[in-house]
Amino acid sequence: MKKTFFKELSSALRQKRVKSPNSAQRIIREVSNPIEVRPRLAFEWQTLESPRRLAKTYEFDNRMKLKEFIRELMDYEDQVNHHASITVDYEKVSIEIFTHSINSVTELDYEYAKMADMIFRDVEFYK
Repeated sequence: MKKTFFKELSSALRQKRVKSPNSAQRIIREVSNPIEVRPRLAFEWQTLESPRRLAKTYEFDNRMKLKEFIRELMDYEDQVNHHASITVDYEKVSIEIFTHSINSVTELDYEYAKMADMIFRDVEFYK
């Protein structure tokens, strides 16, 4: 085979790569689109406006469970790099979550809400 074949093939592959965005960019673009409120979560989480965001308040039997809940929730936030507004009032924790870059609710926020609910159920079994 001639050297020009490989040069042309290499050039074609580079051009093709530039034209199509990588999967991470595509996923971020898809997840960042605002979506409609889900009825299932709308029952458990409030939807507030200006900007549209999800909100919920959790109540705890004792402060040890509250601290574990916050610790696990903040660990999750660091893992996914998506952070909520968390307010602590004695044995209550209030959370408001939305995607700041578009000032609306995205799939990331629903995933965060689902994880917060799972952590809360899990922490209830702690001593």
